[in-house]
Parts: sequence; C-alpha cells; structure tokens
Amino acid sequence: MVGHGRILFERGTSGRNRLGRRHAVPRAGIVFLALGLLLLAVLPVAASERLAEPTVGPDGLWIQDWFRPTLGDLRRDLAAASAEGKILAVFWEAAGCQYCTKMHLTALREADVRDYINQRFYVVRLDRHGSLPITDFDGETRTQADTYARHHVVGTPTVEFRLADGREVFRLPGFAQTVIFRAVFEYVHTGGYLSVNVLDWLRATGHR
Repeated sequence: MVGHGRILFERGTSGRNRLGRRHAVPRAGIVFLALGLLLLAVLPVAASERLAEPTVGPDGLWIQDWFRPTLGDLRRDLAAASAEGKILAVFWEAAGCQYCTKMHLTALREADVRDYINQRFYVVRLDRHGSLPITDFDGETRTQADTYARHHVVGTPTVEFRLADGREVFRLPGFAQTVIFRAVFEYVHTGGYLSVNVLDWLRATGHR
C-alpha cells in the first residue's frame, strides 16, 4: 500500500498478510502490524552515514557482525539480553528472501539505525528453514524451522520483540522502509506499546 507516494510496508517472502489489531490490555497483548496499513504523511529521514554493503554467508543469510549468535536456547539469549539491560529482538530470515535482502541493503546499512538498535537491543537471527535445534522459551527443543511455525511467523523478514520475562510485546512482519523500521524499535524501547498503538504513536511523535 502506498502512503503519499511511499511504500511503507511490503509483504514478506511467504505466508499471508496478518492484520494488526488493537488490544484492550496493551501490557499483555501482542500488536501485529498490518503490512501495507500505514497511511501516514511522509516522515522526514535524518541524514546518516551509509555503511559498507554486507555480504552473504555460506548459509545464504546476510552477515551482520553486530548480530549475536544464538546460544541455542532462547531462554539463555533472553537472559543475556537482560544482563546487558537490552530487549531481545529475534530476526526471522531465510536464504534467498528478497525482502530480507532489501532490509539488509537499506535500513541495516544506515549507521544511525545500526547504532540505535545495537545500543538498546540484543539481536539474534534464526533461519526460517533451519534444521539446527533451538530450545524455545517453553523449554522444548525443536528445529529452527519448527520453532518458526510454533511462533506463528508467517513470512520473512519478521522481528519478534521480547521483554525480560519472555513476553512478546510487538512484532514487525515484512519489509519496512528505513524511517518506519527505526521508528518501530524506538516505539518498543520507549514503551509506546504500553499505552497507544503504533499508528497513533507515529502520528503523535511526528516522527522525528
């Protein structure tokens, strides 16, 4: 969907769009963004240093040296994030995913975006088709592919945001333009989800 000439969200590589919903109790609810739902005015984009283009690893996934390797247990990843005073962000990606590529070559190449996320979030990346085992938040060990299904992820890229108690408080599905991508991380970090949905928050903040 186009908002004043700019595509803000696009469908991921697989799965149907999942519509966002307001929740009566935002502290407990998970807010799902509707892909292509944002009909907002064009938001200003601050100048930012452009980082070198990343490369693709042997597993077909893009290399970001500031991503953390999963410890093989999402509970341990969560504890590591908490120990650093950060929020856990789980990136779901897939080899050959065109929108994962767009994310890595646009938003994640901006130094401002990289620095904002890295200073406040503990980022791990899981493979939507991965056969390696991962222990989930419920203590059950499954393949990464099975965990993807268990978490009801419907396309890549998708980012889950988890607090220290393991609650998922927000989910960003699909590709988002750089200004919205960064704003979502700010929305989560500042606790905007506690009192207002993301569309109202973006409008209220303007977004800087």
